[in-house]
Amino acid sequence: MRAIVRFSVDGEKNSALRNRLWAILRNSNFFKPRKTGTYENDDIEPEGPADAMREFWSEVSTHKGASLNHFWMYTDKMHTGKRHAAKVRRKNETE
Repeated sequence: MRAIVRFSVDGEKNSALRNRLWAILRNSNFFKPRKTGTYENDDIEPEGPADAMREFWSEVSTHKGASLNHFWMYTDKMHTGKRHAAKVRRKNETE
């Protein structure tokens, strides 16, 4: 499945919260496809977004001196990525 997260942070001078949140997403194999506040993972297991968001919101709730301005998350079944390519290969090999 695919997951996309976008957020922005208010009230910070040193980007500490933003950088920490980006590290949490990066550890869950999210990447930044462009120079925006959007982070994507094109091949995440269904429990992956829940695990990442649990840590993400824990960090937001305990951080002092900055706050989240906005947050959105989108998930869908995307038929790309390594797992899909492997399924297609296996299907083609059996036909």
